[in-house]
Amino acid sequence: MGLLDIYVSKTPYVFGCFEPKRETPLVLVGVPLDTTASFRPGSRFAPQAIRQASCNIEFYSLRSGVDFEDFGVRDLGDVALIPGSIEENLNRITRVTEELLGIGDRLVFLGGEHLITYAIVKGLLKYKPCIIYFDAHFDLRNDYLGLKLSHASTLRRIVELLGTDHVFVIGVRAFTSSELDYARKQGIPYLTPIQIRILGIRESSRRIRQWMEKCEHTYLSIDMDVYDPAYAPGVGNPEPEGLDPATLFDIVSLVVDKRLIGFDIVEVTPDYDRSGVTSILAAKTLVEVSSKLIAELRLRKSK
Repeated sequence: MGLLDIYVSKTPYVFGCFEPKRETPLVLVGVPLDTTASFRPGSRFAPQAIRQASCNIEFYSLRSGVDFEDFGVRDLGDVALIPGSIEENLNRITRVTEELLGIGDRLVFLGGEHLITYAIVKGLLKYKPCIIYFDAHFDLRNDYLGLKLSHASTLRRIVELLGTDHVFVIGVRAFTSSELDYARKQGIPYLTPIQIRILGIRESSRRIRQWMEKCEHTYLSIDMDVYDPAYAPGVGNPEPEGLDPATLFDIVSLVVDKRLIGFDIVEVTPDYDRSGVTSILAAKTLVEVSSKLIAELRLRKSK
């Protein structure tokens, strides 16, 4: 019995409700961690809600020219977490991440709260990836209500692992003055929705790609509250004046390349998503990121 047999549990649904039709570079696990939610809890139920939503969307990506259904993703189920211990659960997520590197070329994670990204990055440390962090919030608090391991301090903990030159925040618009001061003093690059609208998608993406020039590997983290609540109301901490789906998908199509070793989608709270549109958008986001990555990997093989 291997580690994945112990720490990963099968689920009633798999993403897309179909098994991969051919060898796929993508392997997926859900991470139903919902321990440090500070406003609207319930993201532990998101992996299943997103899977169910994915069974009822179409899979062709106009931006990438890829039919995701031709590849799919190997969905292994959810990480088996326990009530109570944040440290033990994060340790399990890290160990599962390390194990997944041996069976999949590219990793996909469905949260769960954003703190899971910290544990995932710990599992990817040997690659020292550059983190492209889509979020309404900086998540740069040193602690939140005395808790250093919190969804509000995820990026601060990641910075401690990788350094400030390995993170770029996109869509940020909700933060404390101390977080903003820390980001500026540490030289953490970021783009607010206001800046993206002024600069335009191509110039915004050019700045991200320029920052990526030093990166051998990249990792993408998408907090669903980066979207405006008009498009994604069912999140833990919604904030007005967010990105629309077309903007995020366009940026993804311009910055994702073969260096991407994985990505996560986090912070959907199904109990606050009465119409299911947030889970649907999360599923579509997974398809768009995956399709762009597949297109890049196919291009590499053709050369």
